[in-house]
Amino acid sequence: MTTYPLNEPATIYSVNASRDVTSDSLGQGTLENCVEIIADLSPDRQNTISIQMDGLALQFGPKEVGELLHFLHEEGAGLSNNEIKDIKSSER
Repeated sequence: MTTYPLNEPATIYSVNASRDVTSDSLGQGTLENCVEIIADLSPDRQNTISIQMDGLALQFGPKEVGELLHFLHEEGAGLSNNEIKDIKSSER
């Protein structure tokens, strides 16, 4: 099972022709917010995007961003922390 830190802060950056991440910030929010922003871009533009997690040593390059878009489209968001707490509470 794949797990993504959807509620963690992240920043979207451009990727240049050499596939290097630039300092051009295109947006910020949670990882889920960033994916929503990228989903509205053209496929060509999506291939020039990278997402850097702000508080984690984790980065998604153009290929991983495409996989993340596909995953969230197919899988949905899953359970929130509050929903998990409610399930645990009801099991007691």
